[in-house]
Amino acid sequence: MKEVLNMQDSSNRGGPINSKEDVETSPWGRFLRYLLLVSSLAFIFWSFHYLNIPLSRFLRMFGPLGHKIDQLFLFPDVSYIQNVSMLRSIVETFQMGIFGTFLGLALCVPLAWFAALNMTPNKLIFYPLGRGTIIGVRSIYELIWAMLFTMILGFGPLPGTLTCILATVGFCGKLMAEEIEAIRMGPIEAIRATGAGEIKVFLYGVFPQVRTSWTGIAIYGWDSTFRMATIMGYVGAGGIGMYLRETIETLAYEKTGMTLLIIIGLVVISEVTSAYARQRVA
Repeated sequence: MKEVLNMQDSSNRGGPINSKEDVETSPWGRFLRYLLLVSSLAFIFWSFHYLNIPLSRFLRMFGPLGHKIDQLFLFPDVSYIQNVSMLRSIVETFQMGIFGTFLGLALCVPLAWFAALNMTPNKLIFYPLGRGTIIGVRSIYELIWAMLFTMILGFGPLPGTLTCILATVGFCGKLMAEEIEAIRMGPIEAIRATGAGEIKVFLYGVFPQVRTSWTGIAIYGWDSTFRMATIMGYVGAGGIGMYLRETIETLAYEKTGMTLLIIIGLVVISEVTSAYARQRVA
């Protein structure tokens, strides 16, 4: 018996276990790596030349950049934050971010289920529906969605909230579907063997396996959506971004600097909250 095991072990050591490493260390594998590296460098150099990027202007930008930072942040208009409408816009920004994130996550659950190839209820109907919706939402940048909703619905927080919903669907839906595709199929097959339907399979077989990862994705989704909510007002979709556009167009740099500091403060609060929530989940 020992001889048989030794023969199997020796045959395994000489078998195709290290075939990937052998390919990578072979002359042909090294040639492909060098070819890829040289091709990438050549493409970068060609792109730099094709775009005609003036390095001289890049090197001369530090003086104007320092002057603009001085205008914005050296003496910001602190009294601007005492404006009642400004305070309302801050609250509105939080409302857009929270409402958009929660509704977006509620839509992400069925969409991620449909868009997961291994667990979709129907590969001919639900899979194209779920995957197509996520891809369609992701294919258009969020500010473009905000401008489209503003053109259709008018100015205010409603277009911004709808944009936050779509942003959450595009960001979280894809990641949540990928988490479903990575689950272990053993528990799924065991539950299906009892005659359970697709909904029960999802609730008792899929959801327990992705609950923790989905929570982390939801937190990152809130992070991303809230940062975007702070600039929705720049295109008229509600929130504090409206004051950013107003102060920039009127060249009121002291108020612009104060508005930027408020946005930075809001993002810092969001980051601290998200970090605390991730620690609690972990």
